[in-house]
Amino acid sequence: MSGPNELKVIRKRPEIKNIDSEKDREEGRQLLDRLIRGLVDYPESVNVSYSMGDKTTVYKVECDQRCLGQIIGAKGKNITGVRAVMAATLARKGIRAVVEIPYYCIES
Repeated sequence: MSGPNELKVIRKRPEIKNIDSEKDREEGRQLLDRLIRGLVDYPESVNVSYSMGDKTTVYKVECDQRCLGQIIGAKGKNITGVRAVMAATLARKGIRAVVEIPYYCIES
């Protein structure tokens, strides 16, 4: 039974220690590279690079135009899933991940 003078213990989340963020970002790049290569028919054309800020890392996927539809998937389901996996994986380490894919203009 709870009384008027009962104390509640509120536990704080453990702080994220960013010991080796460069290593974490490189592991994220390798994970993204492996995910994207598993989706496409021409895995040799896939190249993943990244640039980093203080807490945000932008992963840039470069690939052949033939692979773009496979990366995006029907209604964007594939790339949405890949972005969710990357965000969740790196959020545990205190890093915000953004995944960019190439944009090709259709020539008429």
